[in-house]
Amino acid sequence: MVDRSNQEWLDALRVTSSEAQNEALNDLRDLVLRAIVIYLSRRRASLRGWTRERVRELAEDLTQETILDIRAGLDSFRGEAKFTTWAYRFAINRTASELRRHRYRDISLDQLRDEEKHVFQRVLQTSAQVAGEDIERLVVQRYYIKLCKEIIETELNERQRLALVGVLVEGRSMDEVAAALQLNRNALYKLLHDARKKLQAQLRARHLSKGDVLAAFQE
Repeated sequence: MVDRSNQEWLDALRVTSSEAQNEALNDLRDLVLRAIVIYLSRRRASLRGWTRERVRELAEDLTQETILDIRAGLDSFRGEAKFTTWAYRFAINRTASELRRHRYRDISLDQLRDEEKHVFQRVLQTSAQVAGEDIERLVVQRYYIKLCKEIIETELNERQRLALVGVLVEGRSMDEVAAALQLNRNALYKLLHDARKKLQAQLRARHLSKGDVLAAFQE
């Protein structure tokens, strides 16, 4: 890689269709790709199950996107560090952001469906542990759990069920569930709002309230 001053980097990258620009872009690509590959190699836990080819494709894609971002942000470079250091940080930040996005996206619909399938069994087990020898309390808790399960399974559509179980029962973040359902946060809020309304309406039809249900589980 050619040893350039900060200004030489800026000048070369701003010139259109020149040999100097092509050389600078090639050097920048090598720098960015190396930074991304090193970062990904240190974050293997976030890429569990990925093939080597898939990781390489991600690195190549991120390199191209980072170079576009760097060129678009040249005017924001203030020269407080070496240009190569600035570009390196640009690459790392871009890659870290992409890994977070993949983590959310990789929580699949199938995974949410599997959680929904088993969650009420776990709730029943937890209820038994909390109630201990208080048989009357355990009977009431199990009644409410089975009632809510029945309402959720019969009155909510699949997306409402997955949202409600994922966020309110499993405790997943809004971002995780929104990504799995391919929704933005506002759409997920609306989905949860509609699901809660249906659940509460069905409880009222049985002359029950949310407070009645919650009271059975309070110490």
